[in-house]
Amino acid sequence: MTKKQLWIGIGILALILGGYFGYRWWKAPARSTWMLIPSDALLVLESATLQDTLSKQARLNEMALQTTPVFQEAAHSLEKFVWAPLDTASAIQFLNGKPIWYSLHPTSKDRLGFIFYIPIRSLQDQPFVDRILNPNADRFRVLSHPYEDTRIHELLTVRNESLGSFVVLDDYLIGSPSTILMESVVRRMKQSFTETPLQRADVTLIRPGNLAGIYVRSSVLSAILSPKEESTDYQSKYIKALLPTELLTRFRQSASRSHLIGLSTDDIGSKSALANLFDRQTPFKINCGALIPDQTTTLFHFSLSDGPRFGKALTAFINSEDEDDTREGRRKLRPLLQNEENGIYKYVGNEMALLRMDAPSADRRLVMLIHSPNVDRLWDRYQLAALLASGTDRLSSSKPFLRYRISSIEAPNLPAFLFGGLFRGFEQNWLAQVGDYLVIANGQGVLQEYLQSVEQRTVWSESYRQRDLLTQTLRPANFTAYTRFSRAGESVTANWPQSWQQLLNHDETALDNVENLIYQSTYGRERIYSTLILGHTTRRASEAVLNRIFLQRKIALNAPLLSQPMVIGDFVGSSGAIWAVDQSQQFLLITPEGEKHPMGSVNGPVISPMVPVDYLSNGRLQYAFATARSLYIADPVNGLAKLQSIPLPEGLEPRTMMAPRRDQNRSLILLMLHANGSVYGFDRQRKQFVRQFPVNNAGGEGVSSFHAAVRNQALSVASVQKDGKLFYWNENGGFAPGFPLDLKAELTGPAWLEGGNPTTLTTLTRQGELLSISADGKVLERNQLVRPIRRGSFRLLPEVNQNGYLLLRTSDTEAAILDRKGNSLFEVRGLRPGQTTIRYHILGSGVNLISVKSGNFTTIYDLAGRPIGDRPIPGNFPVELQFSATRNKLFVYSTDNKAVQIWSVKLR
Repeated sequence: MTKKQLWIGIGILALILGGYFGYRWWKAPARSTWMLIPSDALLVLESATLQDTLSKQARLNEMALQTTPVFQEAAHSLEKFVWAPLDTASAIQFLNGKPIWYSLHPTSKDRLGFIFYIPIRSLQDQPFVDRILNPNADRFRVLSHPYEDTRIHELLTVRNESLGSFVVLDDYLIGSPSTILMESVVRRMKQSFTETPLQRADVTLIRPGNLAGIYVRSSVLSAILSPKEESTDYQSKYIKALLPTELLTRFRQSASRSHLIGLSTDDIGSKSALANLFDRQTPFKINCGALIPDQTTTLFHFSLSDGPRFGKALTAFINSEDEDDTREGRRKLRPLLQNEENGIYKYVGNEMALLRMDAPSADRRLVMLIHSPNVDRLWDRYQLAALLASGTDRLSSSKPFLRYRISSIEAPNLPAFLFGGLFRGFEQNWLAQVGDYLVIANGQGVLQEYLQSVEQRTVWSESYRQRDLLTQTLRPANFTAYTRFSRAGESVTANWPQSWQQLLNHDETALDNVENLIYQSTYGRERIYSTLILGHTTRRASEAVLNRIFLQRKIALNAPLLSQPMVIGDFVGSSGAIWAVDQSQQFLLITPEGEKHPMGSVNGPVISPMVPVDYLSNGRLQYAFATARSLYIADPVNGLAKLQSIPLPEGLEPRTMMAPRRDQNRSLILLMLHANGSVYGFDRQRKQFVRQFPVNNAGGEGVSSFHAAVRNQALSVASVQKDGKLFYWNENGGFAPGFPLDLKAELTGPAWLEGGNPTTLTTLTRQGELLSISADGKVLERNQLVRPIRRGSFRLLPEVNQNGYLLLRTSDTEAAILDRKGNSLFEVRGLRPGQTTIRYHILGSGVNLISVKSGNFTTIYDLAGRPIGDRPIPGNFPVELQFSATRNKLFVYSTDNKAVQIWSVKLR
């Protein structure tokens, strides 16, 4: 063979090999997105419609993918990046119809972040990518740095606000708000790819007709369903046992478009007990709609076709959940449970349900429904189970209620012993028979209220929206878990890990769009067929309506309180405390964990505001409050408090106590009004109240309050007497020129020191004449306010912390809130004479509210007269309000007979 022939042969071989590998490259499938997703992804989702624009009408009338939890957060992560450098039309053109992927990853201990993957599959996409790489230099700039031979770019505004980091590949534009996550993508690209069974079967998560697909790891389900403490929600463990270990759910719109429906088929895995539990149990829709009250917040439902078979399989299922006390209770019931001929399960019919009723407190108001082909025999079997469990031979007592007979039996937690830990919470057992159902409630009042709802037909089957949910949206299933999220959402999200709360439970969260959160499942020998339903059945007027009141906490006490509790710091955020005085005059400190520490005793109810002062100069603030006879200074130390008592001079009005300033160089740290209109100051050096601002006719009668303000680094104080005397003092206690001033009219005070230069004073007569007075004692303006039709009087309404004022016109049963010029803001009618307290609150962030306590209920209004919250808040005393700008929530502290209650309302 010649040298020339050798080179020809090598050339031909190289050509063949090149053609072969070229053909393989040409025919090779496109790179799978799974090859780019870092392995720590908590969930992965794909959608070609998530970036579509949505009309306002659709937002109000439909459950849209863009306003659904998780999907909304994923969309926001991309929109901030893409919509900024591109104009609207270009962004829509670039994103339209693309199957965009998103993956969620931890970025820190309490933060989660998204990565998005935009496929680039045509030359038409390249100009848009070039515009992102080279945006308008007047508005944006792009920084780049190499990382493992790949350039990571960062898009910033000219103010150095980061819009996200990104990597450009031949077939994908990958981006994230987090640079750390982009580095994870680059590392993933360098690794060899090993497909999982899921990825081999499903290169894409969506199929024709689907809006989106989402894959959730089992660890995510466990983290969300498992509470921080097992004692907080003992049902979550059993709910988790009924779920698949992983979920691959594909979403579509419901027929009514008010709900999104996600369908999933997952391996049952190692859950053999779960498979046996529903073996040969034909699923069907919920039939007990006529027995589900409208005020139901949570529903767990089992549909059965063979009750005895279900009962026989329960033992293995309950044992697999390792509940020692439940198994001990079942051991006592063994003769009844194992008796197939005449046991309790023989009389279990086609469905069982556990309802949790709405409550104005944290009490668990539970009702259990058990269908039976022979409800009388089921009643007898249940009573026999109670006798075996309690070890007594006393039969239940019964009495009539409405057209039913209700009975009480002594057998705590009997439903849990019979049907598993999901049915815990029945410390009491109150029974009734309603049609073919045995009804069991965990309290007499709960059962009576339930039966009233059934009699009044305020139930799901009578509400056409809930009826449509039952008949159209819900599917036949062995197990259904329903949560009315607008009522129960606070308690649900409170158990989530902090990272998930940061992601989903924030301001303007998509959780506010979800009223119904439903999970349904049907079980085969090898598969779990799941349905996830998200939506709303009530008509929505606006997305801005976030007006539900939730009971955040209820802390039981050993004795009733004498006065309103005092809140220190962020109690809900576990960085504060509540101070209270109980009926035995014990001063209690209540921690966020619910611990109660007696700190000593006081000599009566607290009737003053609690005022922070710098009294001890020890590097921390003290808190001052007063009873009718004494001033108390509380010094927080190591989570507790030390009390110091100082007697009050005769005639002082503790309700008027205020701190003029937090200035440690000043000796007067507190001011308080005397009954004759003079103002006393508490001298820190002398440790007593002194008459710092005296009136010149001590026999007069002061009005309800006074005003103190700092003008030009000096303290000024104004006070009035009912007969018309107006007093205005300067820092040293002397009268300002032109004062005191006799206005010759009955005043309801106080006088208010207006800002500006020069200073003016404003006061109001009982008949509604608004007076403006100069700093030298001359009446500048008189303005007669509109008189009420009924007999009434006017007064200034100072803000509780002296941050401003409004005007108030009141009669015995009505009140009108007026602005500073006397224009009506809103009116409240139907007030209880002599039992009404009206307060004005300025809470920051533009949140200005009015609280009206009439009788034992308080209603909160904004200044437009719209109620804050969907119902009045019960309480023996006027409420304490706190607003958290970070949570965007209003917290309301109230009391009942022996408890402190903390309510929350999300604002927008």
